[in-house]
Amino acid sequence: MGESEISAAGDREGTYRFFANLCLKPPSDSLVDMIKDRSILSALQENGEGRADLRWLPEFVEQAERITNIKDELEAEHAALFVLPSGVLPHEAVYLDREKRLGGRITVGVRQFYENAGAAVLDDCIEMPDHIGMELEFMGFLCAMEKKLRENAEQSSLRTCIEFQKTFLEEHLSKWAYQCCEEITGHATYGFYKAIAHFIMEFLRCEEEYIAGLYAKVCREGENICEAVN
Repeated sequence: MGESEISAAGDREGTYRFFANLCLKPPSDSLVDMIKDRSILSALQENGEGRADLRWLPEFVEQAERITNIKDELEAEHAALFVLPSGVLPHEAVYLDREKRLGGRITVGVRQFYENAGAAVLDDCIEMPDHIGMELEFMGFLCAMEKKLRENAEQSSLRTCIEFQKTFLEEHLSKWAYQCCEEITGHATYGFYKAIAHFIMEFLRCEEEYIAGLYAKVCREGENICEAVN
């Protein structure tokens, strides 16, 4: 199995889980240190440098130098955006369920998708399965699975894994994450989360194109085995 594809799966896993963690938790001490020493710019802008819609990150780093309690400020911002009921409400059900029922049909459907893919949600998980952070984490899980299957040359299972990735993007994450990220941009006070929201959108656009190509390739290799995941 090609080393480049194995490496790509690992890199994608890391990116998904990085963004998932930022949505599920406030920035860690190490990330705050990266903001303070400005290394966050090179770490996050490798694939987005020069784009006007990512201007918020360097502006925020400049602003952060004048904020003495930056960690506390970002913790409060995270809670306001991702946790409090007056925030963005970053759940698929809010965008795709007409009644916006958290824990209803949409949420149950997402949880069932996870379980079908072998990624059961722990009972002590504080976030609902359709939280944007949970959905990004699930895609990271699928990328980790893809990497392992490629390393073990398990071609049939690999096709199923790619199908799960493509179907989840098309039927879940891509249907609402862009709108959610726009809401984050509109509600955020600091440029940090505005920039993160745009990085997520840019990454998902790249993922849609990449996975479509990946799906076409594994289907050709498997002849007519690929079918939609139910």
